[in-house]
Amino acid sequence: MTPLPPPSPSAGPRAQWLDWSGLRLLIVENERIRLVLWPDHGADLLEFRELASGLDVLWKNPQVWPPRAHALDQPHAGRSEFYDTFHGGWFVSLPNGFFPADYFGAPLGCHGELQSVPWTAEITEQSAAAVRVVLTGRGVRTPWQLTRELVLHANEPVVRWREHLLNRSPNRLPVAWLHHPAFGGPLIEGAELVTSARTLITPPADRPELAQLQPSYRGAWPLAPEQATGVLRDCSRVPPAGSSLEHVVHLTDFPVGWGAVWNQARGLGFGLRWDESFFPYAWSWAAGRGHDTYPIWGTCHTITLQPSTSPLLPFDRLVATNQVRWVEGGVSARNPIGRGLHLTALGRS
Repeated sequence: MTPLPPPSPSAGPRAQWLDWSGLRLLIVENERIRLVLWPDHGADLLEFRELASGLDVLWKNPQVWPPRAHALDQPHAGRSEFYDTFHGGWFVSLPNGFFPADYFGAPLGCHGELQSVPWTAEITEQSAAAVRVVLTGRGVRTPWQLTRELVLHANEPVVRWREHLLNRSPNRLPVAWLHHPAFGGPLIEGAELVTSARTLITPPADRPELAQLQPSYRGAWPLAPEQATGVLRDCSRVPPAGSSLEHVVHLTDFPVGWGAVWNQARGLGFGLRWDESFFPYAWSWAAGRGHDTYPIWGTCHTITLQPSTSPLLPFDRLVATNQVRWVEGGVSARNPIGRGLHLTALGRS
């Protein structure tokens, strides 16, 4: 797998452009952490690296690495356009959630259009105290515009992340909005998902015989019954690499919107903080190797924690049951969390 260039010693907060493997990337870093962003493809986060340990906490899909920006010139079915470019990392899903949808006449693929359109990027501050970048993505088939501000202060292992979503139409419109960080590499080996969630829900299954967990189950986090045996599985534990264990669950009933992937052996973790009133759910997909056939081919060892406005359901069902956010025409949806959408951090015990 072709690696990204190694970090260079940083004298303080800074941002710089990098041409790598045909991609135009933006590196944002300080003395403690390095982020690598891909503005031309949904402002995806390709890397989040803690410099002391050298660990990059984000999963890389070996089937699609180095990342590619466009779907293959091959027949398409189901979600193949998305999987052709699914490199792992961290992306945003807007405005239709996971499932492909007809968005008021606009055909949208898996995870929506904002994760694939080119974004603009501007370095608005670079000083000894902090570096600040602003990225903006505009929908092509829909009127949504998402602006993201990232700030790194000197010598802090934290990125402050603020977003607002603008409805550029005059119409009141619904949105299913989530963030999709996929964690992988040495950080998740033997790790656990620690969260304030009190409730676990398994999504319904069109083909229950393929689900490892009992579909449409609701109970106390982190336990859910296995479909085949009824034995309770601890969904907070990352499946061992290479194992056949895999599950998708919703977390909800957050007194505080918070969760972390914690590796006790390394004394290192990655945490997220979000506004639980705006994102009342967090999806978690965990896999020891993933499907042995398309699209993963048994090469996926990951766990996710995906703050979301909505549960994992087709968009038309979310709208019909009012499990979406509504935004008035010409109005921005903002998320206060210390005035930021997410607060993400790496820390040592």
